[in-house]
Amino acid sequence: MRRFGPVLFALVALLAACGSKGAYKNVDPEDLHAHLDDPGVVVVDVRTPAEYQSGHVPRAINLPLQEIENWAGDLPKDKTVYLICNSGHRSTKAAEYLKEKGYKNLRNVTGGTKAWVAKGYPLSTAPEDPAKVLGKAPSRPKMTLPDLTLKRLGAGEVSLRKFLGRPLVVNLWASWCPPCRAEMPLLAEAQSRYKDVTFLFVNQGEDEATIHRFLSETGLPLGWVLLDPDSALSRILRAGGLPTTYFFNAKGELVATHPGQLFEGALEGYLEKLAGE
Repeated sequence: MRRFGPVLFALVALLAACGSKGAYKNVDPEDLHAHLDDPGVVVVDVRTPAEYQSGHVPRAINLPLQEIENWAGDLPKDKTVYLICNSGHRSTKAAEYLKEKGYKNLRNVTGGTKAWVAKGYPLSTAPEDPAKVLGKAPSRPKMTLPDLTLKRLGAGEVSLRKFLGRPLVVNLWASWCPPCRAEMPLLAEAQSRYKDVTFLFVNQGEDEATIHRFLSETGLPLGWVLLDPDSALSRILRAGGLPTTYFFNAKGELVATHPGQLFEGALEGYLEKLAGE
């Protein structure tokens, strides 16, 4: 028996280690619909705020996937957590991440809101307060405006910290990016209307000639165009792709992030939020 003692001990330790990981279950929209009114259920929409605002499953709170490192520890472990996105791709990523954090009460809604709507279930545009559902405000990223110096198009270098003291919109873009081009007129128009907000258009990875050519072809009157040939700001701010737009208050604190193309309603909402800071 002594011979097997160390082996049995190692086996028990291995099983304990394996058991420390969490688990999740893929479910269809019918399952979520059947349990939606259960007080032991929390529904988390991991899409962007703009997507959430356009219509979400009733009772769902919005905790964006790109901020999961911050809010992962805020979810209750004594309730069943349903994760949903647009098609099921991002909610699967969230489920995998939370599983590694030890959550065992997870349900991933396959097909997302698309499948939910296809079943004839309604969407809501009334936001749910995460603090009421979680019992506290979810942890948010404490990101501030980086101390980075970039070259201004057609001029010298400028530090981003120079823009402290006024609300700031930082748009990461490139001329080859179709959604970047599509949202640019909207941002240019907002720049002319919101005189108390500074708009920075930080090009990612292109040279001056390419940027000049794009601005000449489009005729867009962009005030502050900065060059970031190494895409340093994308790395610092952990942008998932282009375009991505960041909204900083006058103290340089990040207020909101919008990955993907901006549309008028979402942009107005972000700018109103900035004005309230």
